[in-house]
Amino acid sequence: MVKTVPPEFRPLLLEVRDEAPGVRTFRFAAWPGFEFIPGQFLMFHFADDPKTWRAYSVCSAPAASKDYFEVTVGMVGAFSERLGALKPGLEGGLVVRGPFGKWTWNGDGHAVLISGGSGITPFRAMALLGKGKVTICYSAKTADELLYKNEYDDWKKAGVAVHTRTTRQNDPRWTPADIVAASNDSTAVFYICGPKSLVEEMKAGLAAAGVAPERIRTEKWGDYTDLF
Repeated sequence: MVKTVPPEFRPLLLEVRDEAPGVRTFRFAAWPGFEFIPGQFLMFHFADDPKTWRAYSVCSAPAASKDYFEVTVGMVGAFSERLGALKPGLEGGLVVRGPFGKWTWNGDGHAVLISGGSGITPFRAMALLGKGKVTICYSAKTADELLYKNEYDDWKKAGVAVHTRTTRQNDPRWTPADIVAASNDSTAVFYICGPKSLVEEMKAGLAAAGVAPERIRTEKWGDYTDLF
């Protein structure tokens, strides 16, 4: 069976903003026909380095996809350093494919979103979807490291339940029991994204708390070379 190679696009960088120390959000102009489902990601590389790919979740509002899309990136390593050197409005040789991924939420039912650190990035798109019920249980080491914190009030006004904890500022770590209590819904679907230890601990803990396996969905990051 011959694999179909997704088309490539060269999006124009529109804007860059700092989200937290060492973390930036990049806004790119969308190409014609671009759309995505919250939870999907894009693959990025530079035209002169086609073997080096990076996967970034789309974190912007799906309703804005005709105009732009956003990704949030931890500025660690040579690739992100080069990404950070791009100038808005100028061609920088960046190439994008996608979107990819089946770990998605289309607004049906109640989604409980569990994340730590940069694991919240795909959940921002879910929070901005504007339909369904969303509960966010998010942790970071300090308040300065909470991503999108300036948006939480707007999310809450839109009906999103936002619960945050800062684990190095006297807040306890989230436990599966805490998550179940925060959801207060026996039909909720639990999405987990973040450090491997958090994902594994939460998955096992939720199962032990009686959450059915089909209501626990985890994001798996790793080798995406089989996509092309």
